[in-house]
Amino acid sequence: MKAEDAPFPASWWGTGLASVGVEARPDVGTYGRYAFTDLPPLPFPLSGDFAWLRGQQPHERWAITSDGTAERDLPLLRAACEPGGPVLPESFVRFMADPELHQRVRSSTACYLDLDVGPVPSPTGKGMLVRFLADQQGCLFWYLYVTADGTQHAVVCTDDRYAYDTEPLTGSGVIEFCAESFEAFICRYWLENEIFFAEDDEDEMPSVAAEYIERYRR
Repeated sequence: MKAEDAPFPASWWGTGLASVGVEARPDVGTYGRYAFTDLPPLPFPLSGDFAWLRGQQPHERWAITSDGTAERDLPLLRAACEPGGPVLPESFVRFMADPELHQRVRSSTACYLDLDVGPVPSPTGKGMLVRFLADQQGCLFWYLYVTADGTQHAVVCTDDRYAYDTEPLTGSGVIEFCAESFEAFICRYWLENEIFFAEDDEDEMPSVAAEYIERYRR
């Protein structure tokens, strides 16, 4: 789904990148709300198989792993979506079912996979939400948004926590579009966190990071 076709305003919630010279990403706290239109293109072709991620290094610390709960709850989610529920993108199902992929994505803010066991109606737009990622302190939550006809999806972010068959824990009430697809979200999230760890912990920066940073500077 393109940002201009989404029923949500578009923003990217992430950490600052001022330390690598990106003026558009000042450090404003744990998370900043940055202009979606400023984001540079992603450095990999995305085909839904996460081939670009499988070649990256796995991590024991700071990975978004779920201690097996994502793999356990995925069949429950798929059952709750049938019949007549939202059609989950294959890329989403593939990622959630594969703990080796989870181990390759780190979070500088200790986010973790928090897969819900069922979809909830989106309060904005004619679609459904599936929570899949949560900030450790409950500051933000990320959701898969699937249109009612199942033909399009996106990733959205909000400080509201929606859960299957329970009352929502409300925040600002604002839901924001942050990625054109699930794989696009994982790719940008992975890359920006790797840039953070390279700066903060002096880890080796991915080879594609320099080009990404330079495009952002321009």
